Amino acid sequence: MLKYSYITSADKLQRVYQNLKEEKFLFLDTEVSNNQIRLVQIAGKEDIFILDLFDIGQEGVLFLKNFLSDKGIVGHNLKFDLKHLYRYHIEPYAVFDTMIASQLLGNSERHSLQSVAMKYLREVLDKSLQASDWGQPFLGKEQLEYAALDVKVVRDLFYIFLQKLNETPHKEEILLKTRTARVFDLTNPVAIVEMAFVQEVAKMEMKGLPVDREELEKRLKEQEKELQKKVMSFISRYRTDPMSPKQVGELLTRRLGLDLPRTEKGNVSTDDKVLAEYAYHPTVAELLEIRSLKKNIEKLQEIKEKLKGSRIYPEFKQIGAVTGRMASTNPNVQNIPRHLRGIFKAEPGKTLVIADFSQIELRIVSDYVNEEKMINAFLQGKDLHRYTASIFLGKPEEEISKEERQLAKAVNFGLIYGISAKGLVEYARTYGVDLTLETAQSIRESFFSYYSTIRAWHERVKRELKDYKESRGHTLLGRHYVAHTFPDAVNYPIQGSGADLLKLSVLMFDAELKKEKIEANLINLVHDEIVVECEEKDAERVSQLLLKAMKSAGKIILKRVPVEVEVTIKERWDKD
Repeated sequence: MLKYSYITSADKLQRVYQNLKEEKFLFLDTEVSNNQIRLVQIAGKEDIFILDLFDIGQEGVLFLKNFLSDKGIVGHNLKFDLKHLYRYHIEPYAVFDTMIASQLLGNSERHSLQSVAMKYLREVLDKSLQASDWGQPFLGKEQLEYAALDVKVVRDLFYIFLQKLNETPHKEEILLKTRTARVFDLTNPVAIVEMAFVQEVAKMEMKGLPVDREELEKRLKEQEKELQKKVMSFISRYRTDPMSPKQVGELLTRRLGLDLPRTEKGNVSTDDKVLAEYAYHPTVAELLEIRSLKKNIEKLQEIKEKLKGSRIYPEFKQIGAVTGRMASTNPNVQNIPRHLRGIFKAEPGKTLVIADFSQIELRIVSDYVNEEKMINAFLQGKDLHRYTASIFLGKPEEEISKEERQLAKAVNFGLIYGISAKGLVEYARTYGVDLTLETAQSIRESFFSYYSTIRAWHERVKRELKDYKESRGHTLLGRHYVAHTFPDAVNYPIQGSGADLLKLSVLMFDAELKKEKIEANLINLVHDEIVVECEEKDAERVSQLLLKAMKSAGKIILKRVPVEVEVTIKERWDKD
């Protein structure tokens, strides 16, 4: 029989305080009715208390606000609970999320409390009461026992996860001084960053992104008009509906003679990935442009549908990939085409501060594999694209043209991931550069002859995959990964280190803001870019603090290479 105390009056809060005041952190869960917190379950090492805020009222809220302000809390999927607590201006001192811990530790894709309890505790959780009526005047015994059990399970999981996370051999001394590390005795640097980051994600979801409705409508009409014009032109010239995969397949194979692959059912494959390989053909290029316009329209329409007042409130998945990169949905605001970003405009009296890391993937790979030639170029402040172009073209950097620099971009960003000569031909087209296969092979050989440490790394990974059927490693901060394909094995440490860097930058920026008591809100993150909304009067100082935070985080993650950051202050999120 699970023991707990059900607190329904303010005079019993003193007992909660006396029993839990010595605890550095508490275990917490909430039950919500109509977007209002009904129950807050908090537990120490032994006691479990269920606070009924509908009965206790404002005194219960004030108690939690004061009591949790200097304590850590442990919960499962804490983002949900934090968003509700923040609405009551209740902010804990530090947090530990057992769902995030499960993601960091496990190969499983299932991280619900029910799944994790079964995996680690061999305990079956009945979640049927989760959907019960938590707003009714009197809660039943089964509901209270359900609520108490959830927080008890979180407590049991915490100690297992803490031990497992701390078994990592990687340490980053500076992170051991943070709130998260001190409160929970956590020594795993990646876990320290991820746990602290939970609060940032919750706040970002609450703030949302500001949208200029008029600009949104204008862009939507422009895109629809352009699409209609191109579709009609395509139909009149080819007597083919570009929206029909069957008709497109017949056009490209029978009439234009392209050798397209077929699906398992024998149909001509005309998906974007396939057509991208034939983008050199003008008809295929037209089709891809039509599809791109259609996607833009769908994206703008989704944003319009999701508008609440003048803002949208997307959801963010903190660990959206093995690499630690985030993902967003409803709508996805991490894949907005640059030319459409102008629909996002700061509210009156406010502005946007936008910062991104310069050539960060190249800086990371040079540090990760210790490619001295690349490192030295960065230390000398060189533009690595011009520098690389000068190597494979055999001419001075100052003579490199804009087009040649574009080609070097494709070369640098493509070859660090080991793409083939054929892949380089296709990738270069995305940068507006046409290459012959022979030229691509020559450039590829020059690149790997010069940056020989990158070649050696790729060869080592291939041997590992051949001998062991997997490649294991960790990011520069210590995020572990297991890869089973070559593209994944060379992608994970680079993109994973980038994700670690971005998250650490946000945490250090938040610390700077609190130190100076400046109000500024993180509203979006896009892989190597941070978007902040703040008062116009604070914009210059916010930009300085953001620059400082990103460079400081860079010094922690990258030991050999300096990071460079570009910061702009703009009314709209259209960087170009």
